[in-house]
Amino acid sequence: MITASPNDTTHIRSIHGGVDMMKEALEKLQLNIVEMKDENATLDGGDVLFTGREFFVGLSKRTNQRGAEILADTFKDYAVSMVPVADALHLKSFCSMAGPNLIAIGSSEAAQKALKVNITLCSFHA
Repeated sequence: MITASPNDTTHIRSIHGGVDMMKEALEKLQLNIVEMKDENATLDGGDVLFTGREFFVGLSKRTNQRGAEILADTFKDYAVSMVPVADALHLKSFCSMAGPNLIAIGSSEAAQKALKVNITLCSFHA
């Protein structure tokens, strides 16, 4: 598990206590936890889509390339593809896992751009 740092101080303050509680619970389960120590790296969970075989990371106002690189370094066994997110808050604002091997993507222009990038970058095709 990687603890993320979104690039929004208001959001960080509102979730900080929850992050600490989640970290404590995961430590009790003896899970490996990686904390992002690079203060230039930002990564928001709403920008991370895990398909079960690979990660798509939205590059948005709350997630930057350095955050995506740390995710890739943490999960070396999985492909990590970066998807520009221009017209939405998060990658998951317009796409989500809808079942095994199935990503649901909205019909907006931003969603369709993300779809084209996903198709180009994805490592696995059903």
